[in-house]
Amino acid sequence: MAAGDILKEALLVVETFPVKAGASIAKGELVVDDGAGIVVATAALAAAGKAMMALMASVAAVPATIECVVVGFVEAKKVAATGAARKGDKLMVSGTAGAVTKFVKGAMPAADTYNTVAAQAAVDKNLGVVGTATETTLDATTTQKMLLGVIG
Repeated sequence: MAAGDILKEALLVVETFPVKAGASIAKGELVVDDGAGIVVATAALAAAGKAMMALMASVAAVPATIECVVVGFVEAKKVAATGAARKGDKLMVSGTAGAVTKFVKGAMPAADTYNTVAAQAAVDKNLGVVGTATETTLDATTTQKMLLGVIG
């Protein structure tokens, strides 16, 4: 199996989406529609939109549409050296666009400080969960088997 593969057809939802002009997407990357088309997902975009996995590559928006897994058991790109994920762990988009990592809860600022920027960042981080690990992965692993779009 490799990044961009479908692991099981149960619960599988695949849709076709337009790619944003000039955007390049690799098979297996997590993507989000930013309002102008599909782009590689960032943590901020995943908090605001639905993360999906690209089933095909698109270089500079060629092809102009691609198929994406909206919900399903997939093998997505994962960032190495960001921690191991155990089976059942929640996953989020990492600091590396398009790749998942184990979810780490956002921490609110101390009660005696009034920092709305830090508070909003913590809330956004908690909204960025994109799925659940279906297999344990090591820290050095570069792909993650997961149930995308279903959060437990």
